[in-house]
Amino acid sequence: MALLEVNNLHVSYGAIKALNGFSMQIEEGEIVSVIGSNGAGKSTFMNAIMGAVKREKGTLTLKGKALSTRPFQVVSQGISLSPEGRKVFTPLTVFENLQMGAFPRNVAQSTVNEDMEWVFSLFPRLKERIRQYAGTLSGGEQQMLAVGRALMARPKLLLLDEPSLGLAPVVIRDIFKELKLINQQGVTILLVEQNARQAMLLSHRTYVLQTGHLFKEGKSSDMLADKEIAAAYLGVKQ
Repeated sequence: MALLEVNNLHVSYGAIKALNGFSMQIEEGEIVSVIGSNGAGKSTFMNAIMGAVKREKGTLTLKGKALSTRPFQVVSQGISLSPEGRKVFTPLTVFENLQMGAFPRNVAQSTVNEDMEWVFSLFPRLKERIRQYAGTLSGGEQQMLAVGRALMARPKLLLLDEPSLGLAPVVIRDIFKELKLINQQGVTILLVEQNARQAMLLSHRTYVLQTGHLFKEGKSSDMLADKEIAAAYLGVKQ
């Protein structure tokens, strides 16, 4: 049984079809990437999983159970999102942002503290900035915080929406290195990313979205070698 299964998902914004029958699945322990150009429907897909946009049609299940349409309940079921643009709580400190990530779990503070130490082991810079306001952090540090906040929910599945957006190449490399470590520590990852090469190098399998439709899917290593994908998404001339 797949961890997450999406069948025939449709989402519209008025007359505009953002997703038109998209289907995919992710197995426990995988990193799966979804790539595509601007407007392909990638972020809409993430928001549809979280219940942040209305699903017109289709079924979504997590370990065989129907996925809620309410974001808070989706988190309680075991999915958390590090959103596009990071969206950290800028007037709050690093500590307070991480505390907010653990809020849906309703667990003892000692458990929250243990999980926070786990996040700090992944992103030591956050511990150095623990009393600093999130709005004063660099872009890379805010991305670390956004991922750390999502991990504080102890998700079965971590959704990452454009984690490389607006970051310098050296910072992207560090972030993706930590994402691989997070996966190795037992967290399944679904990654939406415009940096197609980086996404495919990290992930086990890749789905390609084109204007709301599934264009191609397969092992990421095979997709990297695909001339059509290389020409469309990697800037390689045929």
